[in-house]
Amino acid sequence: MFDLNSASWYAIYTKPRHEKFIEKKLIEKGIEAYTPKIKINRKWSDRIKIIEEPVFKNYCFAKFYLRDKLKILSCDGVIDLVHFNSYYIPIEESIINSFKILFENNIKLDPCPYLKEGDKVVVKRGPLKGLEGYIIEKRNRNSTIVISVDAICASVKCVVDIDFVELA
Repeated sequence: MFDLNSASWYAIYTKPRHEKFIEKKLIEKGIEAYTPKIKINRKWSDRIKIIEEPVFKNYCFAKFYLRDKLKILSCDGVIDLVHFNSYYIPIEESIINSFKILFENNIKLDPCPYLKEGDKVVVKRGPLKGLEGYIIEKRNRNSTIVISVDAICASVKCVVDIDFVELA
């Protein structure tokens, strides 16, 4: 099912706002850890400050031997390792390396929802707010959504900015 004898990257599900704290604690324990972060301008009433925010809320990545998972789970702020049934899902090293290249070079990135063709979505803002349909195509920042009336076997489609939709 999984290999206890080889180190792999795994996603760690964290308590809210604990991503950077857990990354630091794991590194202190000698475990390779990584939390992709972006710099954003945060405005308070009296000042604007540039801060680093985790890109993936509630997630940190770490490379370790699965047999050592108790070291990870015992860290304050860790909820669990990402798994499906009893199978822990390793993350390819190339994906972590790609994140490091992107974020170390300050490439402008925008996190976006993980949506795929066939997902039922609802438009949350803009002139089409409230519209529900299914994604039939994703292209760049746009998604083509179909609204079907099963009773009369008819459909219409429209293009919506991907930032305006979320899973229904």
